[in-house]
Amino acid sequence: MASPELPHAGTGSNTKMSRKLIESIKTRGLAGAANDTKWNELIDFIRSRDGWVPSYRCKFVLNGYISRWDTEWSYHLPFPFKSVEWFDIGLHQLIRHGPLLPVSVIDHSEWLLPKIHSIGFDHVVAGDVVRLFGYLPRDMGDLPAS
Repeated sequence: MASPELPHAGTGSNTKMSRKLIESIKTRGLAGAANDTKWNELIDFIRSRDGWVPSYRCKFVLNGYISRWDTEWSYHLPFPFKSVEWFDIGLHQLIRHGPLLPVSVIDHSEWLLPKIHSIGFDHVVAGDVVRLFGYLPRDMGDLPAS
């Protein structure tokens, strides 16, 4: 179980931001596909793992901003998650053995995708990324090629 003092999906939510978000969702005709319970289950699952953690990035509903890739799952996540239109997670780990040796790739989809499915996220896999949808219809923009 994750540490209770670490932020979770609803962290950072406030009335002013919620009103703007609701207005944007209505204007764009979006429907919720995820909730704080789903996001928290994913966050706790990743935080509970030892060793490698996946990279992630997201797109925000209010301004369409797409974040840079990050790997810090304690405080850098896009809180509150109700502002996340989609959330990409990298499935592959690259191992560099030296400048002249080939890079090894470890595919982590074997343990990550079943958990995403069991949580109940609407998602797609493209290339080495799984995209979790916070809202529908699905935004496939900027998704890596399969």
